[in-house]
Amino acid sequence: MKKVLQFMLSFVFWTSLCWGEMASIAKDWVNVRSGPSTNYKVLWQVFEDYPVKILEKKGDWAKTVDYENDIGWIHQSLLSKIHTVIVTVDKVNIRTGPGTRYEIAFKAERGEIFHLVDRKEEWLKIRCLDDYRWIHQNLVWGEY
Repeated sequence: MKKVLQFMLSFVFWTSLCWGEMASIAKDWVNVRSGPSTNYKVLWQVFEDYPVKILEKKGDWAKTVDYENDIGWIHQSLLSKIHTVIVTVDKVNIRTGPGTRYEIAFKAERGEIFHLVDRKEEWLKIRCLDDYRWIHQNLVWGEY
């Protein structure tokens, strides 16, 4: 029993390292730095709801990667658990339901961010202003 428990704990630890924890940015114009403190250079800034994957934590700082594989450090107080996705292709159809047989509600462009609400197989339900629409999971990056 002890070996089974050790294996399970080890599995959880290693899978969390490989997959990383997802987060989103909690406010606009958050600095992404080259290291885990304000003494490090600001590499760029990101805006509210931008999704990132946490690779490592050091004190109050999180080493993150984004959908373009850019890596930098963000203070953990500036991260949120709100689930968001970002469009990763030039133009995508946002649909009224989970499938290509549903009507196209509008088109979104690369870099647009949506709050993730639910999923149905390969389709993600997203919040668009005061409405809900659907996008295929292969067209976005984030937590789903």
